[in-house]
Amino acid sequence: MRLEHFLKLQLSMEHKNKLENIKSSIEELFDKSTNEKNALLESIEMLWLDASIKKKKRETSLPENLNSNVVRIRQLLAAAWLEDLKE
Repeated sequence: MRLEHFLKLQLSMEHKNKLENIKSSIEELFDKSTNEKNALLESIEMLWLDASIKKKKRETSLPENLNSNVVRIRQLLAAAWLEDLKE
């Protein structure tokens, strides 16, 4: 009878130790996942900032028909100046 009681107690202790190990593993993984999440958020923020800086640095490309508009504006200005000179 004492032996049975001792074996039950021993099994109970082993079970309790296994549960504690599982609990500590879960807590450790939770902490690691929190750290990883924070690192990813910082990384995303840095990429976002880098992308916005690169976007601002990007050279603006002008449309092809803009050159013809610029030429037309220059012609009109030249004509206006010519009229002013005539007066």
